[in-house]
Amino acid sequence: MVGFPEHLAELRRSRGLTQAALAERIGVRPNQLSLYESGRSEPSLGVLRQLAIALSVSCDDLVFGGKDRLASTPGLQLAFEATVLLDAEEQKAVRMLLDAFLAAHQHRRGGEGPRSRKRPSR
Repeated sequence: MVGFPEHLAELRRSRGLTQAALAERIGVRPNQLSLYESGRSEPSLGVLRQLAIALSVSCDDLVFGGKDRLASTPGLQLAFEATVLLDAEEQKAVRMLLDAFLAAHQHRRGGEGPRSRKRPSR
């Protein structure tokens, strides 16, 4: 099994990025990215998130090299992950839209929406 440092380097190379280019995208120095790829340092959660977005993978795939639940819908996965770049009001709007779509989906199938609470029967 490939470890995180090797997987990070492999993903970077497969995207045609140099260490300097990826480091610039995520806001770290190239020598810091080199430390991550050599296994001599580990990125913070914030840096992991930026790496995942820059490399167009989920954090789960980046860290563990596995496929996650959204792997079959990469466009949707990337859209969800990119919402971390939105401000609080924009995130709230996305959440409301998503809740509305999920509620409509559940209603069509006879269930309740994602954030609805069961109300006592009258």
